[in-house]
Amino acid sequence: MVRRLTSDEERLINAVRAQLASRKETQINDEVIEQVTRLVKSLTGPRKSITDAVGPVCSTADLVDWMGISRQAVNKAVKECRIFGVREGNGSWMYPTWQLTSNFQIVNGLPEVLGRLDGAISTVEIGRWFISAHPELEGLSPAKWLQQGREVRSAVRVAELLARKHR
Repeated sequence: MVRRLTSDEERLINAVRAQLASRKETQINDEVIEQVTRLVKSLTGPRKSITDAVGPVCSTADLVDWMGISRQAVNKAVKECRIFGVREGNGSWMYPTWQLTSNFQIVNGLPEVLGRLDGAISTVEIGRWFISAHPELEGLSPAKWLQQGREVRSAVRVAELLARKHR
């Protein structure tokens, strides 16, 4: 049994139909159909949240409150790779909480590790890397490794390997 389309889905199909009808001719082949299908799937499928990619996050206001620093200080720390921030789709900055100690300080070693990855891969990929287990770190994620106060140099080496792979 085929489900009925919602009114928004009907509007989308009508908009595509109107676009096609407004053209004198089109160049549609199997490749175009495949690309459009992939695009529609990605745009209309369920959205993953930023926490799915980088773990639990807090806002700039949270960091300002918890750390007792200004918004400008947070922004500067992000630019200098001392705090890790990720932009959400709406443009707001979010900060993974794994980078914070229990007394709201940045975990030891984060700037050294983060600095090795800056510019090599996207911020979302950096966040994903920090929460993924790595055999070189005894199966721990870099975030857990740093939280446990392990040797920073080991995490730096793993970050350097990743950065070299992507440069």
